[in-house]
Amino acid sequence: MFLKHKIYGLIFNLFRAFPVNDNKISLITNKSASFESNLREIALELDNRNDIGRNYEYHYVRKDQISFKNFYHLATSRYIFLSDNFFALAFMNFSPKQKIIQLWHAPGEFKNFGYDFESRESQEVIRKFAAKTTNLFISSKNFIESLSHRFALDESKTIPTGIPRTDYYFRCDDEFKESLRANFDEKYPFARGKKIVLYAPTFRQNPVNNMIFDNFDIDAFNESLGDDYVLFIRLHPNYNRFADKEHFIDLESVENEHEFVNCTHYSNEQELLLLSDVLITDYSSVMVEYSILNKPIVLFAYDLDDYLSKERGFYFDYRENVPGRIAYDMDELIRVFKEKDFDLERLNDFAHYQFDYFDGNSSKRILDIVLDD
Repeated sequence: MFLKHKIYGLIFNLFRAFPVNDNKISLITNKSASFESNLREIALELDNRNDIGRNYEYHYVRKDQISFKNFYHLATSRYIFLSDNFFALAFMNFSPKQKIIQLWHAPGEFKNFGYDFESRESQEVIRKFAAKTTNLFISSKNFIESLSHRFALDESKTIPTGIPRTDYYFRCDDEFKESLRANFDEKYPFARGKKIVLYAPTFRQNPVNNMIFDNFDIDAFNESLGDDYVLFIRLHPNYNRFADKEHFIDLESVENEHEFVNCTHYSNEQELLLLSDVLITDYSSVMVEYSILNKPIVLFAYDLDDYLSKERGFYFDYRENVPGRIAYDMDELIRVFKEKDFDLERLNDFAHYQFDYFDGNSSKRILDIVLDD
């Protein structure tokens, strides 16, 4: 099962003959842009330190790319950062000088995942690379015990510093946000003067429930709320994979028939979160990150009972703890918007449970701990 990871480890071990560079850093990337945002923030903080006289050399290393250059960078880096699982670590023999830092791509804790949900063979591999992990950095002290277990780590290795990707929101000033909005208004004139509602549903493995637009009525939303709100839609990358092909709706094919902005392939998800005024989602962990912005969240959970019984589930009681009103059909969703019944007190409680810091300095805190400078 882990043959390719074992081969990767064997090749890496050949490069251990090269000496470790004390100022060198490897950032292990993934194909997903959202997974890389933690690493971009770390790189920006490294640039800040280099500007004041440090001399850090950092390189991005694609974890799915076999190349001598990648192996050389990994073998000679004192510090290695990743924001996703990388099973090959279990089979790589690192120098005692090297530090392996897990940033993880998702803030807070939301859906069930990790050690308990893997096969016995995978659990063994997780334990192997957990033993090589120096630290896991997380968003809140509330998750030290649970996330340590999910990564098979000793709790002493798990440190609540905040996560780097949230630094982005505190760095973006009003001038940047106004410029971002102006660009969208120019491209989509029908959006001018309206609040942006971002609908970002996750996927369902059940093809019937994955037919999102059998339940979310774009025209009903526009007819009832279109004077004040413009709809942006961003589908999960796995939506197509689990869709019922007979009833599948391709957003690109219906863009001319309905007034909305299709943001499914927009490269920077964080810009969309920053730009939007209200988020509609369902079971996506995007609600955790969005909560730090203190903007309304509405949960459109038309298939909640079925999702809870057949999908991964959550580490908390969904009905009691989500950061906003739950709507089970379009009539209820429209009512929430018309009455502005967003339940911001619940949003605030949720955000302060998921995050310890609201200051944009998570990357700095992490590097203060990790780097020997």
